[in-house]
Amino acid sequence: MDSSGAMSLPGHTLRILALEPYYGGSHRAVLDGLVGAIDAEWTLLTLPARKWKWRMRGSGVTMAAEARHLATERSRAATTHAAAAAAADTTTTDLGSRAPWDLIFASTFVNLAEFRGLAGAAIAPVPAIVYFHENQLVYPNRHTAEWDYQFPLTNITSALSAERCLFNTRWNLEQFIAEIPGFLARFPDYRPQHVAEAVAKKSHVVPPPFDPAEFDQAPTVRGDRCRIIWPHRWEHDKDPEGFIAALGELAAEGLDFEAVIAGQAFKETETLIRSAAGELGDRLVFCEQPADRGAYARLLASADIAVSTARNEFFGLAMIEASYAGCMPLVPDRLAYPGLYPPAMRYSGADGLVARLREHILSRPMPGQARSIAEDFTLGRLAPRFESVFEEVAGAVRHS
Repeated sequence: MDSSGAMSLPGHTLRILALEPYYGGSHRAVLDGLVGAIDAEWTLLTLPARKWKWRMRGSGVTMAAEARHLATERSRAATTHAAAAAAADTTTTDLGSRAPWDLIFASTFVNLAEFRGLAGAAIAPVPAIVYFHENQLVYPNRHTAEWDYQFPLTNITSALSAERCLFNTRWNLEQFIAEIPGFLARFPDYRPQHVAEAVAKKSHVVPPPFDPAEFDQAPTVRGDRCRIIWPHRWEHDKDPEGFIAALGELAAEGLDFEAVIAGQAFKETETLIRSAAGELGDRLVFCEQPADRGAYARLLASADIAVSTARNEFFGLAMIEASYAGCMPLVPDRLAYPGLYPPAMRYSGADGLVARLREHILSRPMPGQARSIAEDFTLGRLAPRFESVFEEVAGAVRHS
């Protein structure tokens, strides 16, 4: 677990405790971007991005123990500072009486209610914001069983525990609120009432930002063949098989193009995806997890078309980044995408994807047609909105 931060004096920068049990992919990119862009004293508690179900089950316990430890250290440091100031006859505020942080900023992979219950009295008064990158009420489970109910219930109890809920898209927010009553109706008795209304009252939409720096530096260099990139996690909910199958149809027609499969690889799916992608022969020019963000940006800048085949998408940061890098985005006409992309950049069904790809291979799109869409989601545009919410929520408690 990673943590950082140092003592600050009253009236100085906001002190934020960030909880991210799935520190990878878009979760990491958003948090790292906010830490770099917002002038605050950040303390990060993070866990590696793997075994997400275990993260949701156990991260609250793990992170609460670490937060208690850090709170104790801060209290001791504050007491020492106050004693030194008194000995020097210097005016000071009783730092030992203050909460160790002004705000908790948590992702939905931590059980916030559990964390707050276990973290101790020092952390109890600290207000919390939970950021919904996704929600488990509409997550596509491959295997539905009673134990799956734990994950959406964790999202609900986290939302109830937070002072503010932020969602990455209007679609995500509306889907979550709409599904709460039906989910709670599954309780055999003692069904909670008015939960959806309570959550809705404290919920707002603030899209996730991305840092454009690497993309601004990446040269746009396109080769002789149309290049198609799939820049997503190698997991079932992103449907890499659907992408490979569409390209296989186009290859069978004799169309000439290049294929790139990038994104975070997972050992559970890596062998299957590599085997399927290998059927594309010399059309497949890259099938790896990029070495770093610079390499990822250069791959996007080298492509003509970026494709999503997602069965589950609450925002799609990779497609926004691809759009900024100059790619023509092709996204399914479902999920969060209709609220982000115009009809010309959406497709319906597998046949629709093949048809759109065929069209663009035969007549390569001009670069940068979707860049104006992506520009609304840069760190420079969105970090001030997050900062404003942080100050508002922290200030409401400080001044209450």
